[in-house]
Amino acid sequence: MFLSKKSVTFAVSALAMLCSGAAFAKEAPQAHKAVELSILHINDHHSYLEPHEARINLNGQQTKVDIGGFSAVNGKLYELRKKYKNPLVLHAGDAITGTLYFTLFGGSADAAVMNAGNFHYFTLGNHEFDAGNEGLLKLLEPLKIPVLSANVIPDKNSILYNKWKPYDIFTVDGEKIAIIGLDTVNKTVNSSSPGKDVKFYDEIATAQIMANALKQQGINKIILLSHAGSEKNIEIAQKVNDIDVIVTGDSHYLYGNDELRGLKLPVIYEYPLEFKNPNGEPVFVMEGWAYSAVVGDLGVKFSPEGIASITRKIPHVLMSSHKLQVKNAEGKWTELTGDERKKALDTLKSMKSISLDDHDAKTDMLISKYKSEKDRLAQEIVGVITGSAMPGGSANRIPNKAGSNPEGSIATRFIAETMYNELNTVDLTIQNAGGVRADILPGNVTFNDAYTFLPFGNTLYTYKMEGSLVKQVLEDAMQFALVDGSTGAFPYGAGIRYEANETPNAEGKRLVSVEVLNKQTQQWEPIDDNKRYLVGTNAYVASGKDGYKTFGKLFNDPKYEGVDTYLPDAESFIKFMKKHPHFEAYTSSNVKFNASTDALPKK
Repeated sequence: MFLSKKSVTFAVSALAMLCSGAAFAKEAPQAHKAVELSILHINDHHSYLEPHEARINLNGQQTKVDIGGFSAVNGKLYELRKKYKNPLVLHAGDAITGTLYFTLFGGSADAAVMNAGNFHYFTLGNHEFDAGNEGLLKLLEPLKIPVLSANVIPDKNSILYNKWKPYDIFTVDGEKIAIIGLDTVNKTVNSSSPGKDVKFYDEIATAQIMANALKQQGINKIILLSHAGSEKNIEIAQKVNDIDVIVTGDSHYLYGNDELRGLKLPVIYEYPLEFKNPNGEPVFVMEGWAYSAVVGDLGVKFSPEGIASITRKIPHVLMSSHKLQVKNAEGKWTELTGDERKKALDTLKSMKSISLDDHDAKTDMLISKYKSEKDRLAQEIVGVITGSAMPGGSANRIPNKAGSNPEGSIATRFIAETMYNELNTVDLTIQNAGGVRADILPGNVTFNDAYTFLPFGNTLYTYKMEGSLVKQVLEDAMQFALVDGSTGAFPYGAGIRYEANETPNAEGKRLVSVEVLNKQTQQWEPIDDNKRYLVGTNAYVASGKDGYKTFGKLFNDPKYEGVDTYLPDAESFIKFMKKHPHFEAYTSSNVKFNASTDALPKK
């Protein structure tokens, strides 16, 4: 629920007064002291408790490595807490949703490893609400870490009432420092599942109201722990006075340096960014990538006047030395050995921003218990598919082609339908055939099956775009599948159906008709070139990959309101099966494709 700016001001002020107990009475001027902090932070670990694979450019070779894992996070935090004075350990939200650890344990596994990390504060992210208020409670009840969020306010009758505070005040060397929590609003309301008894308030207005109130109490050193995303927090840094440091999450950006750029890691911004607030004072903004891969390490010195300066800035990328794989002469990935391996390890060890083989024994034990249970529960049945097999995989990507069935990849249409169900506000979804790796057979469906059909860890992405652009997306995908690239680009969808001719060398002219399902009437209607539709897809093709070049053109254009929901596609599959535990298999792909008799497309 959104409120007007006037209502925001009143409600947030009232809440702050209630939570403070002291009603923010203006305190007499006091003498402040200089103080130093070591801010250690992560964000968006998304139930990634185990390491995951990444690729880097190491000594001129593309190299597969394992990064992250919560044991590495806690091991690094333990090391740095011992090393530095006045450590402040923060988690900027989105602890859950992303792997079977959340699917099966509902946040309790994440709470356990976070507790082991002894974080000082945690702020709510949008995905904390993915399973509704009840789901969030399953994370919060075992969590022993103070939770902050100033712009998310449950009603008094909500089960979430009084489960977090808007801010907290702590003392370092006799000096009071405040920390404010903040969540992203639009994403939480529109792409997650908060209860109607939870109100959400504008991020910028809330930040300024909180900062004003804390300043009135005589506090001149303020940290914002915000899941509002990099762009919104950069805006806050430049528009809001009296906030000194912003630790953000949500955007999954790697704030890095030249070391990390040299490894071809996806550095978006420098660690940290520096801005000036309206008063001309410095504000520092940083984020720690995602998926337990980075521990941010920022040394901050505050002057008596509350002006922040940076004494240390290291984004620690957590990496394992156990996997160092390169392609051999036959093109197969093999482990580096001998002198090559030593050279690779020496290079990594020389980098200040790479931490090798961090782990925490206590966390290792916690994760091993959950992993054993996870491996067992992964075989549990989430639903049953009845009827015929839904063809998928590489042999069935294009309808009517030699070796394919006439409908093509009905399995891909099914996956598009699971996305359509998850993104319940979209008008249609589009899925590339290559993203679905196997036939979907009748019979029992397990948790593990979801990750077998959808192994790439894709998330769901949305655009607002005209019908003419939707048609161009389909044309792009067919061109890439038939002529320019890979058959895996061939498009299927839900809430949309179309007819097309192969017509070799007729780029942009293959579509015969396109229809969109009217959700209100449940009738198929011709797509309107000028109408804006909310379109769901996966993040891979949303960025322009697999020949989806029109999607790629929209990717960085704010006009099309592109949003990565960070909802995993495998999760949407599981939710669909639980909602339809006895599902009758589709027999149509919703695509009529008039294939020519010419040569098969390239693989």
